[in-house]
Amino acid sequence: MNSLREARNSVRVTAGAGATSAVLSRLSLGERPLVVRDGAVDWTSMPLPPGTTELRIDAQAAGLGTIAEIVSAGQRSTAVVALGGGSILDAAKIARLLITTPRLALPLRTLTARSGFVRLPEANADRDVRLPLIAVPTTIGTGSEVSSVACLVTPWGRRLLFSPELLPDHAVLDPAHTATLPRLLQMEGLIEVILRVLGPVIGSRGDLAADHDAQSIVSGAARMGELLRRRSLTPEERLFAGQLSAASHRSWALVGRESYAAKHWYLANELAWVTGARKIPATLSILPTIWGAIADGDRRWGSAERLALAWSWVRALIPELPLDIRDGLAALFQRWGLRAVDAPSASMRMQASERVRASWGGSLPALGRIAPEAIDQIFAASFPAGADPTTKRREEVTQK
Repeated sequence: MNSLREARNSVRVTAGAGATSAVLSRLSLGERPLVVRDGAVDWTSMPLPPGTTELRIDAQAAGLGTIAEIVSAGQRSTAVVALGGGSILDAAKIARLLITTPRLALPLRTLTARSGFVRLPEANADRDVRLPLIAVPTTIGTGSEVSSVACLVTPWGRRLLFSPELLPDHAVLDPAHTATLPRLLQMEGLIEVILRVLGPVIGSRGDLAADHDAQSIVSGAARMGELLRRRSLTPEERLFAGQLSAASHRSWALVGRESYAAKHWYLANELAWVTGARKIPATLSILPTIWGAIADGDRRWGSAERLALAWSWVRALIPELPLDIRDGLAALFQRWGLRAVDAPSASMRMQASERVRASWGGSLPALGRIAPEAIDQIFAASFPAGADPTTKRREEVTQK
């Protein structure tokens, strides 16, 4: 008998042009809502109470200091409205959790010092009144607005937190907020949606419902990528892309998948940290090597049969792509104008590999079954040409 499957996600999603004004007008935000927004994003006049406090955040520097700032500003708030990309939404989610349950601050610091993934302990809120969180994304891809996970930048690296209490109460998908999103970031968002779905597909056994939803999301994102390759997306198409991003968290696509199935993510996370690159360019740098190893039969990273199935979904929308996964990925990245990171130096590759082992390997479940030398080999094979001078200069600045 198959094991039981449950799909649960209690966030309420409102999508469409003008959705932001509609939701903020309808909801009871109390007398003192806090608006946390990306300082680089325009915030047009919205129906908010006179007692609203606005906190502008630098998304590039969002970390522990940012979260502390939000926690301080939100102590007497009656609601939190977060407007921005994944880093802003994640910071607001973590801050809301610490406002309502401050006793989690100590275990949060302790646990993030050891592991890249932290499942926060359950704890009842210390506040008598719940603090609603409304998440309004201005990017495509992360899906943070409907997710129970959040990334936290710590002195030890970028950590992935999980708690049901991180889930926002409301999510607003409004194409007005992605109108100025650069084309490259739209394209990176679409490939992020595809990889979020395909990673677990490749690392898990088949499931009819999950595979059906996964294929639908991949097909939709690939279709939007092809449209974006030729022209700008319309507001309706950008909205659809945002809905696909949310669906990659809320549908059956990820239900019943193996935990830690998308193993490329852990290596890319540490590579991005070491190089200072965005997560998608870092991912694109190592993905052909990892998926190529899977295609060659290395089952430590995933199933060759499942990879062939997943790639067939992409090629069904873009039949010009080569069947060989390495050549196919290279062709897709070039076709969509996606860029990998500059080749890091040998010392930076070693540092990334050591960080992977410390945060995700050894006795930890994500990569505990993969030998350290296998991780070294992935980084070495991904950058066979050696270091790029730009990356060397970046490394020198970092060391200073």
